[in-house]
Amino acid sequence: MTNRSPLNRDDAGISPLPEIPAQLRAVLNGIPAMVGYWDTGLRNRLANDAYCEWFGFAPRQLHGMHVRDVLGETVFEANRPHIEGALAGEPQQFDRTLVDAAGRSRFTEVTYTPDSQDCVVQGFFVVVTDITGRVLADRRRQQDMDRYRALARSVPGVFVLLFDAELRYLIAEGQELETFGYRREELEGQRIQDVLKGDLASELEPRYRAALAGRDVSWNRRIGHRTYRLNAGPVFSDDEAAAGMVVAVDITERLQQQKVWEALHEIATEVARNAAPAAISERVAAIVRDLFNVDSAAVVRFTGASSAEIVAMAPTLPPTLSRRQIFAPTDESATVRVAVTGKPALVVYGAEGGQAAEQMRAGGFQSAAAAPIRVRGSLWGAVSLTSKSRTGVTEAMMERLAQFAELVEIAIGNTEARTDLEQQATTDALSGLPNRRALERHLAEHVAQAASRGTRLSAVVLDIDHFKRVNDTHGHLTGDVVLAEVAARLRTVARAKEIVARFGGEEFVWLLPETDGAEALRAAERAREAIASEPFGDVGFLTISAGVCEQSDAAAGSLLDCADRALYEAKNGGRNRTSRYGHASPAAQTQAGQAQDGTQTRGA
Repeated sequence: MTNRSPLNRDDAGISPLPEIPAQLRAVLNGIPAMVGYWDTGLRNRLANDAYCEWFGFAPRQLHGMHVRDVLGETVFEANRPHIEGALAGEPQQFDRTLVDAAGRSRFTEVTYTPDSQDCVVQGFFVVVTDITGRVLADRRRQQDMDRYRALARSVPGVFVLLFDAELRYLIAEGQELETFGYRREELEGQRIQDVLKGDLASELEPRYRAALAGRDVSWNRRIGHRTYRLNAGPVFSDDEAAAGMVVAVDITERLQQQKVWEALHEIATEVARNAAPAAISERVAAIVRDLFNVDSAAVVRFTGASSAEIVAMAPTLPPTLSRRQIFAPTDESATVRVAVTGKPALVVYGAEGGQAAEQMRAGGFQSAAAAPIRVRGSLWGAVSLTSKSRTGVTEAMMERLAQFAELVEIAIGNTEARTDLEQQATTDALSGLPNRRALERHLAEHVAQAASRGTRLSAVVLDIDHFKRVNDTHGHLTGDVVLAEVAARLRTVARAKEIVARFGGEEFVWLLPETDGAEALRAAERAREAIASEPFGDVGFLTISAGVCEQSDAAAGSLLDCADRALYEAKNGGRNRTSRYGHASPAAQTQAGQAQDGTQTRGA
């Protein structure tokens, strides 16, 4: 028995089909799709021009053709289940990739709609819509989205948000997204008003809409300790802003580095202005505290293998902490670790941390980091930061502090070098006392200060008696030793705020701020006794003569000139004595048996 199913073509006894009326063809050609009609024998009853052109047939050729001959064997077999469904009265819809008459692959959307009369299927309509453009656009869009995702996943410190005209997130991707408190699956597919917390949606909506309108918008946002730069802009499709995209970049490190360079510039400016070393250290401490947002920062100088001095601290040094510290190598302190190892250190203070840690804990500090400062290749000290939280100082902060300390070394090194040069320029190499140049500067400062404050100021000019004999008898090297010893003894009798300088040769000057002439006279006597009380090695005992003058007594001349005149008076009076300018000479204060040779030559 022969199988007469329309799906198995049998051309025997097929009668020709009537032509399609012109009016109906015009209607079919007005439909923006390929339209055809197939009867139950799967023969074409009608087709518009788009259908005919697609498959490369003239309308008269296609009319009456079997569907197998039009589609080809492969496509026919692929469509067989849908044909059977349509003939069974069930509408069909599916996508199919077809090859047109020019050999181009096209993406289509196909519908089979059964034509039923009195519940009997007479055939089915076919509508084929070319969706190639839409499919390719979707593919391009997907490729773009995949690229956005890949970008967001691969770049550290970045996340990407893509949103549509309804402010619905299409993409939420990136390593930093969770820093904002969101996960990808929470955002994608959701409108910003429905998913963002607090007032964030209201804050962002104007910026998102500006991006959809074709404008670029940038702003900064701080999340915890991190700062992000957000850039919202349009994503164009066919020259229209079809979507918007936000790219967020973590700029915390960039801002911190910028602050570091600004801080270093500030420090360098202070160095260039010849600021004092203490002032430089104070600025460094204040800058470190601000840069790292900690409770305290300090610059510490190591004064020995187990000792240190806090040069500067921001804020001010708390009463629980000693400026000068003696430590054991086992103390658990960040600065002690630096002193022992020469490397950056981070500590969390514990109960058994030693005296240094105990002082820090007494001040409420719980963690600290320190980094070494080296000057001319040697360990000079450390810069440290401390927090009142056990987690307030991190490894990352310690590493940044070490980098900052390396740059600060230059400033401190320059300051130290300048200080050394100034010290060399203003210090007498033999005695270690300020030289004449330094004395003149100090004298001008103290004279002006006494005048402005209305305070007393006195000066003592001292001269070693018969010093020429020392050089002639024992040689100049021994004479130099004597000068250094005299300077040392004078330092022991001078108070901290007073200045003892070597004026030249065997002559010294002693400035006594806030001291009247009578007090200065007594001070000069103490100096004379200190020199005369002990022998100078093989040279034996020596004496000095001194002249004293108070600023108020020197109205007719300079303070030092008047003190020098008083010294001449002491010399002429027999040496080993003290004379005050403008006052009657006291009784001779010579040592028993001192020879009186009457010479008036200074330095004799």
